[in-house]
Amino acid sequence: MRKLLVVIIILIGFTIGINLSRDQKGFRTYQEVLTELTNDAPMKTYRDSFYGYSIRYPEFFSQEITDKGFVRLGYWDNERFVIECSVLKAPDLSPVKIKMKELATQLHAEKQELLRDSFILSGPHYENGKRIEGYRYYAKYVRNRKLWFSYTLFYPESCHSSLTRIFRQIDQWEV
Repeated sequence: MRKLLVVIIILIGFTIGINLSRDQKGFRTYQEVLTELTNDAPMKTYRDSFYGYSIRYPEFFSQEITDKGFVRLGYWDNERFVIECSVLKAPDLSPVKIKMKELATQLHAEKQELLRDSFILSGPHYENGKRIEGYRYYAKYVRNRKLWFSYTLFYPESCHSSLTRIFRQIDQWEV
């Protein structure tokens, strides 16, 4: 009887061990799940009816705020992701390079990429003059006549590699 009980306990332990090892193999990190979600999500298009610009974004983002020339889209899971688009007036028509330097200073940009009538900035995210630890932004600014259009993603730094598809949307964006 004792031998049978020992054999049953060993079999139960063995079965539990196999099940636990199977569960461990199926575990995926948050970044892996986010990458799959971002890459597989159908894209939606937001169109601003007043200024006429449009942006493409993954459908799991939802509209939070819309106003004339401004939209904020958000996604919240374990982390917070925000897409914002806005329109700024540019009455002086100063060269793109000067506007880029001005905004890079204001936004604490670590990277700057000058394009023809646009530029891309990225760096740590600040709000009301205070750095938001662990968050970054990636933004494209496009000039069209006397207006600057911006398309910005605010995201957790730890998720950078999972957001390649959104970065490409921003890079390719035109007004």
